[in-house]
Amino acid sequence: MSRVVVAGAFDTKAEPLGLLVETLTGMGSPPITIDTGVFGGDHGCHHPAGAVAEAAGYSLGQVPSLGQAEAVSAMARGASVILGELVADGKVGALVCLGGSNASVLFTHLAPVVPLGVPKVLMATSVAGETRPLVDGRDVTMIYPIVDIEGDNSILRAMIARLARVTVALLGSGPLSDPEGPAESVGMTMYGLTNPCVTHCRSLLSSAGLESVVFHANGTGGRTFESFISQGLVSSVIDITISEITDELFGGLWPAGPERLRTAARMGVPQVVAPGAIDMICVGPLSTVPETFRSRAVQSHNELVTLVRTTPEENYRMGRTVAERLGTPQARTVVLVPLRGFSGLDVEGGPFHDPAAVDAFLEGVNSGVAPSVSVVGVDHHINDREFAEALVGESVSPFATLR
Repeated sequence: MSRVVVAGAFDTKAEPLGLLVETLTGMGSPPITIDTGVFGGDHGCHHPAGAVAEAAGYSLGQVPSLGQAEAVSAMARGASVILGELVADGKVGALVCLGGSNASVLFTHLAPVVPLGVPKVLMATSVAGETRPLVDGRDVTMIYPIVDIEGDNSILRAMIARLARVTVALLGSGPLSDPEGPAESVGMTMYGLTNPCVTHCRSLLSSAGLESVVFHANGTGGRTFESFISQGLVSSVIDITISEITDELFGGLWPAGPERLRTAARMGVPQVVAPGAIDMICVGPLSTVPETFRSRAVQSHNELVTLVRTTPEENYRMGRTVAERLGTPQARTVVLVPLRGFSGLDVEGGPFHDPAAVDAFLEGVNSGVAPSVSVVGVDHHINDREFAEALVGESVSPFATLR
């Protein structure tokens, strides 16, 4: 039977963690407990700190001498080993971490061990800050505790009770996937400026009885996309919007990390790739645009995001990068290049229209692509229905009949 797993530093957070355990137990969900406290102590946990340290390759007495940061990381690694064993035995129905910034570090080690669809909940003061490393493309739930997680007071008790109720509700909410849904699903990536292309593709795929799973290319979305591919949760890929790589190479807001565009090739998942939205680098508010970009075409997307036009030289480098990341794929892989523009701004008469940049990308990708990867120029704009038909048509069976 799967249960809630509560992990945290019981040496310094015994009161709030104990209250969480007590509340969950009172709700009929007694948790499995993992103590990651560096200084140990007997807190009645199923997996005490000594066992956690040993799982990381240390005795508990050795851990404090590692220094604060490494000690916390070592206990997190040990907890991830124990959690992995519990997952393998089918005992994990939900994961909960509670505490300060160290609980967030613990969560970043534990959440990747838990499969998609199993609730992962973090209540920590640090969720008020930068949360991308905490989410990292996974299905996580974060709750800000309002007050510090220390001692006992009426606000903290109320927030811990809320945490327990949320966890129990998620535990009983069932899986994310629909067992009666389509047997095959297609992963796609999107920006607002490539939305028409995705909409056309979804319509074509739906008519073939296939489900579309769309990810927003905002860094976190790209990480999730790659994670879905690696877990076998999509059967094929139409990767329309690869602008997260542009942000990674040229200093934008939303890089998705070095694994972006590598997973499908490595896992043997069929894919069709388009250079959607590589005509832009996403930066912050207009007033914060770096001086090096001020001479370029710039578009304010909203109050928080400004789009900066990439140069032909940058598009050539993008082409080379796409070729390198695709490598020698283990399944059918096609790069389709829309010769009349890469986004809603890169259209004839539009602010980012630059045919030389399109040619540069095509030259770049052709200069380094493996012989097993097909590169095809299509004389349409990325948001034309005809280009969507080409994307779907170049995908593997059963799409080929749609050409």
